[in-house]
Amino acid sequence: MEARAESECGQLMSWGLFEVIESGERHIIGHASAYGFDVITQELAHFDFNAKTKTGVAVTKTGILYHLQGKPLKFGVKGHQQLREFVKVHICSIRVLKV
Repeated sequence: MEARAESECGQLMSWGLFEVIESGERHIIGHASAYGFDVITQELAHFDFNAKTKTGVAVTKTGILYHLQGKPLKFGVKGHQQLREFVKVHICSIRVLKV
């Protein structure tokens, strides 16, 4: 899939991939160094990660491109305020996906 635009966040570090159990939607949560805080992407249309170079890309269904840097992290809803809010707002459960 071709991206229409690069995210204002540009690059996400300390990131992880998760899936909404009820819908199957996949999202990335990661630290946006340009902003200094974590962001959750919109639903993904494409995801690619190279474990050797520890780099990847994620493109949302709306065509926004995110560059991924570094090894994916393991995380959980209990330990992350934004994920707790995401689950509460979307009334859903999530599953962390192994990359």
